[in-house]
Amino acid sequence: MMPCGDHAAPALRGGLILGSARCGSTLVSQILNAHPAVLSVSELFAAVGHNAFRPGHLDGARFWAHMATPSRAMSQVANPDAAPSEFLYGRVPQPAHDPWNCPPILAVALPHLSENPDAMFDMLAEHMRRRPAAPLAAHYDALFQAMARQVGGREIWVERSGGSLVASATLREIFPDAALVLLTRNGPDTALSMRDYPAARLAIWCWRRLGPMGLDLLHPRRHFGRGAAWPLIAAISGRSGVRRIVARRPGLAEIGAFWSALTIRGLQGLGNARPMILRYEDLCRDPRIWIERLGAHLQAGAPAAWLDRTVGLPQPRPSRLAALSSAERDEIEHACAPGEAALAAYAAGVDAAATRP
Repeated sequence: MMPCGDHAAPALRGGLILGSARCGSTLVSQILNAHPAVLSVSELFAAVGHNAFRPGHLDGARFWAHMATPSRAMSQVANPDAAPSEFLYGRVPQPAHDPWNCPPILAVALPHLSENPDAMFDMLAEHMRRRPAAPLAAHYDALFQAMARQVGGREIWVERSGGSLVASATLREIFPDAALVLLTRNGPDTALSMRDYPAARLAIWCWRRLGPMGLDLLHPRRHFGRGAAWPLIAAISGRSGVRRIVARRPGLAEIGAFWSALTIRGLQGLGNARPMILRYEDLCRDPRIWIERLGAHLQAGAPAAWLDRTVGLPQPRPSRLAALSSAERDEIEHACAPGEAALAAYAAGVDAAATRP
């Protein structure tokens, strides 16, 4: 592991994987983490949660506090019991922090990059805390630069967080030069997976119950992670409130409507951007072709050793729709139809733009 000093280093390029959650983004992080030129930043924005994109200007100590201060509310949806496969810190031997209430950056991001995430955490803390006041984007750039120095040999950072599509406008504003990848998956299958995921259940509850109060989880400027009210909501909800919320399984129409609303709002936030569209089904069907295209889009290249190492990772899964009755299938397909139509229209526009002379 390399030291985390202040010496000058070439600026990293950036990339963002945008998706609805439960659409194959963990797989994409695994693929990118095997690339020798890519700093794969997994679930950082999602783990930081209500403070991920605010405030717009702050000093290094406050920025690092957002990365390092556990949230009791978020710990109910990000812990070794609630998210066993995604929550990598739960697998760390002899962890320095409580895995059920750990710093957000330690939940997934650092164990994804290092076999000794606690040491990496300590070095990043020393570096980031002494930074002067600066725009939020500058602190993130410095954080990714410091992470890359410790890992070594990286040319581009690529962040992926479940549900990041809702923050597409914010992310484009903070990282205007980042390469964009829109990761999609069949709407009903995605929605069915979200229904059994604690973080998605919490998001649906907030969307349904707080929306009428003017707290719009999907608002392009006041979404979760950016709006000033979300830290207060997280503080007053506590452990017991979140535990009750995530114990409830949403109905099919409710989860399908949420997936559609998130998809439509997120696509609107992309505006005139022209991301690479990566379909989970295509990735599983023809992994070598699409992994190679992903490397090319990120301008990281597609080394033969990387392709050989990762083509076996995508594994098609049976559709969850097969377990539903015909009436249930009609219900969720109907709820997801607006989002599916929006995705199809957006993809057609991207394809048309790509073919123009």
